[in-house]
Amino acid sequence: MTRKPSSSGPSGRPAPDLPDAALEPGETVLARLDTDLDERLCYVAGRVILTDRRLLALGPGQAQWRSWPCAPGLRLQAHDHAGAVLLALDDGERRLAAWRYTLGRASAGQRLLAQFEQQQARAAGGAPAFAPPRLCPACQAPLDAGQDDCPACDAAEAPRPVSTWALLRLWRFARPYRGSLLAGFLLTLLATAATLVPPYLTMPLMDEVLIPFQGGTPIDYDKARWYLLGLLASALLAWGLG
Repeated sequence: MTRKPSSSGPSGRPAPDLPDAALEPGETVLARLDTDLDERLCYVAGRVILTDRRLLALGPGQAQWRSWPCAPGLRLQAHDHAGAVLLALDDGERRLAAWRYTLGRASAGQRLLAQFEQQQARAAGGAPAFAPPRLCPACQAPLDAGQDDCPACDAAEAPRPVSTWALLRLWRFARPYRGSLLAGFLLTLLATAATLVPPYLTMPLMDEVLIPFQGGTPIDYDKARWYLLGLLASALLAWGLG
């Protein structure tokens, strides 16, 4: 019986709106990974599917599926670079394809790698046809024979220490938007500076115009007019920058 990918992603969220891969008659889907990064680390949806015959992929911005038959010598490796995982396919001599995804898809990536290694081992050893493994009902991770508890679910429930250094990993994802971030930072500084102008205009207005007026000195309307215009201009500038 042919199993097609489910309509939800590895974390339970709806999968991106991508066209389905054309499976051959009797072809069985072993694992699926929904990627979410392109080579520039921008958020773009993609998909990698492993079947009992081949590896299919729909990369970011591509309209047609690519496929590689499961043959001896084909290797699939994952490398974590500060929060962005690179999944590379090669034949021992050159890289055939590469996909990138965030750590939120790491569990699905590990399942894909495990199923790929098992498939390659079966192909190299001349093992019989694939028998679908038992899957965890919660996370769909494969379970070994006689195993009732899912190690992936147990690891997810275990508390992990939070490190503030992990925030530095966000810079890799913010790098494509550094121009917008820099502009927003500068506008924030200018807006804050504009809000600090009114106190420096209010104090001389009190000392040079209002307090002398209470003592009987006539109001200097020209000076008061400039102070009031300065207050109005600083308020409009702070509003516009904000």
